[in-house]
Amino acid sequence: MNTVDVILFLKILFFTIFNFFVSIKISDNKEYWNFKYKVIFLVCSLIIAIICKLIESLSSMNVILFIVIFTAIFYSIVTKNGLGYSILVNVISTSINLIILFIATILTFIPHTILETENKYINLIIIILIYVIVIFLITKIRRTKNGIAILKKNKENQYFDMIILNISWIIIFLSIVIDNYKANSTSRAGIGFILFAIIMIVTIQKSLQLYYKQKMLIKDLEETKAELENKRKEVEELEKENLNFSKVSHSIAHKQKSLEFKLNELSMNSEISSEINLKDRVDKLGKALTKETISVIDKTGIEEIDDMLKYMQAECIKNKIDFQLQLSGNIYTMINHYIDKEELEILLADHIKNAIIAISYTDNLNKSILVRLGKLDGYYGLYIYDSGIEFEVKTLYKLGKIPATTHKDNGGTGMGFMNTFDTLRKHKASFVIEEYGKPVKNNFTKALKFIFNEKNEFKIYSYRWEKIRRENKEDNFVIEKLNI
Repeated sequence: MNTVDVILFLKILFFTIFNFFVSIKISDNKEYWNFKYKVIFLVCSLIIAIICKLIESLSSMNVILFIVIFTAIFYSIVTKNGLGYSILVNVISTSINLIILFIATILTFIPHTILETENKYINLIIIILIYVIVIFLITKIRRTKNGIAILKKNKENQYFDMIILNISWIIIFLSIVIDNYKANSTSRAGIGFILFAIIMIVTIQKSLQLYYKQKMLIKDLEETKAELENKRKEVEELEKENLNFSKVSHSIAHKQKSLEFKLNELSMNSEISSEINLKDRVDKLGKALTKETISVIDKTGIEEIDDMLKYMQAECIKNKIDFQLQLSGNIYTMINHYIDKEELEILLADHIKNAIIAISYTDNLNKSILVRLGKLDGYYGLYIYDSGIEFEVKTLYKLGKIPATTHKDNGGTGMGFMNTFDTLRKHKASFVIEEYGKPVKNNFTKALKFIFNEKNEFKIYSYRWEKIRRENKEDNFVIEKLNI
């Protein structure tokens, strides 16, 4: 090979090597620039340079196109990136290298003038040195030393890819035109312009198509997103309204039954008083009552609470359950400072009713409920003991979070505990469940304690504490062993 051929071969070789290097830098694939991959890329560069040199008919335009295509293929194989993305990266890399080569060629005139040398090898070495310095300075810039961020973020953005391709092709073909102009190859420049025009028309058309398509997609996505957000808000509002309605209707149902019970009582009293022979009727009524003894429970002095307790006592009698009430302290103090009258009324109704349901699921001969109300263990509170079945562990997790019941077939709705936890949170009260054991003949099985101590705690003391702790995955309450 003569000197011109050697210089051309070396130019292609070094340009290809720098093309691989810039491709790796702008895509931030630093892991592919160790010794092993440097050798691989050097071998690839030699192959590309040899192919380009073997085809003597190649113009400078074809050389650049071949470099872009072959470097993209080798880059895709080595880095395992898609071929489309590799072509994009290498087109950008080629355009950057052409700009740097152009700058290096211009700067070569300074040492060339000072040294006054015509040696082509020395000129090539000077160009390569300036080339290396310029690349080194560019890669040390803060915005480029870790790759081009926008390129890394937009690997799947076709519209962005087309814009970058347009800019890169413009740079590539401008450099080809300039090179051909210097070589006085007018025909080659004409071919370059024709190819450039065709590619630009195609890319502009594709860019516009992608732009409008992307614009319509973004518009559709935004509309869909807005519609979904509105629907989500509507569903949330409806769920909230439904939950509030369920809570209110659940509370009203208890009050309604209590009032119905009182109206029946008043109606019965009116009928008795209207009889002429009042004494006989009272005697007969007394004899009838002896068949089904009803103990007179203590009164709190608060009409609504007393009515609810009497109604619950009647429900217990109906279900053959022994009902007892123990009052301690001044209940007026309790409703004036710790809990509203209506809230206490619903609390009693919900959990006495739950106790009745729990007892209905056991064959235990001991069917009893004990209600303790007032100042208990130093704090005002409500304790409800029953001899019914224990809570299911999965129900314990859901208490106060979602309506949960395992007894829908027996009137359970799960809304009672939703109301309860609202009340407890409002007054910073604590809720304690004590489980004493499975149903036995002469003992209660569990107690629910609502304590107005401003601690806002939820605790469970149970004989089966290990099982509950093992299955409790949400950690929404404290579980400890019950020592009796």
